[in-house]
Amino acid sequence: MRRPIRADALGKGTLNRMKIQELARRLNVSTRAIRFYEEKGLLSPAKHPDNGYRRFTEEDAWRLQTILALREAGIAVDDIRTVLERTDRAETDEVRRYLELQRSALYGQWLELRETLALLDGMIDRTEDEPESLRHRWHALAERTKASKAIRDSWVDLWNFDALSEQWELNGSAGLTPHVPAEPAYSRILAQAAERVAPQPGEWGLDIGTGTGGFASRLLTSGVRMVGIDQSAEMLRRCRMQLPALETRIGNLLSVPSFDGQFDFVVTSFAFHHLTETQQPLALAEMARVLKAKGRIAIVDWMDAPDGLYAASGTAPGEEHYAESQRLIAWFQTHGFRAETVSLDQGSVCLVLAVRTP
Repeated sequence: MRRPIRADALGKGTLNRMKIQELARRLNVSTRAIRFYEEKGLLSPAKHPDNGYRRFTEEDAWRLQTILALREAGIAVDDIRTVLERTDRAETDEVRRYLELQRSALYGQWLELRETLALLDGMIDRTEDEPESLRHRWHALAERTKASKAIRDSWVDLWNFDALSEQWELNGSAGLTPHVPAEPAYSRILAQAAERVAPQPGEWGLDIGTGTGGFASRLLTSGVRMVGIDQSAEMLRRCRMQLPALETRIGNLLSVPSFDGQFDFVVTSFAFHHLTETQQPLALAEMARVLKAKGRIAIVDWMDAPDGLYAASGTAPGEEHYAESQRLIAWFQTHGFRAETVSLDQGSVCLVLAVRTP
């Protein structure tokens, strides 16, 4: 890891027409690295007309600092070139999308490392077992870790939500049918659910599968900070346009880009039915992972689906996976929560509200 850049290194005017050695000293980087980035086309310093020495400007220094920061974030040199080109063309949405994808990928790697460490801890704890029992226990632990990774990696956007975001802009919630109820039921349901969640000033909330921010907008009351997560970059772009106060991140229910215990409440609306029965328990575990002690989780969705729901929503059995509310309640109760089910808008839409107990 590089040494930290000096606080005065990029002061105004300090890097006006510097030699390569001066630039390297100020930014704590080797001259060899600077030449390497120049060879790769990431830097293009001017050269003295007489002796050919490189002369770096303050703009060159800022560009080099950007390159170094991107490298520290684990971004490959070829990808850095793409980011810089888009930055030069002021394509900020594309730059943001790329960096958010990188962050999401790093969080995914972090989750895998956590699971691997848990596997090693479990193996170490059992080293005193009898050899035959030890082998069986190690194998079982490894298989469980392998299965968890396979489930996390199994998420696929079968519905092309980037394209659906355009329909939403043209037609509102009707553009997302069958993924959400039609208006005015959709707004009524979200309002009822938000009232039950009851966000308080000073709290930090998370909306997973936020889409264009329909649920989050009803929770962003005075003094409440919200983060919205979605796997669709286009949905998030439109969400930021409508809700600039909402912090957005690329992610999904199986891989939440957040550290443990950060949020006072975690919600999701009309996203859970996109998960298979195998994926749903992992999603519940991810929501619980990022929740604070005494925090609450709210899941709003069609549940306990009667046969007619598939026809009414325009989907066939197998395309969507409507959860059984009692199965969700049972999961929460066995994982330290107090939970209840509330019927919303006198229909098959349910709210499962779970509060973590001390």
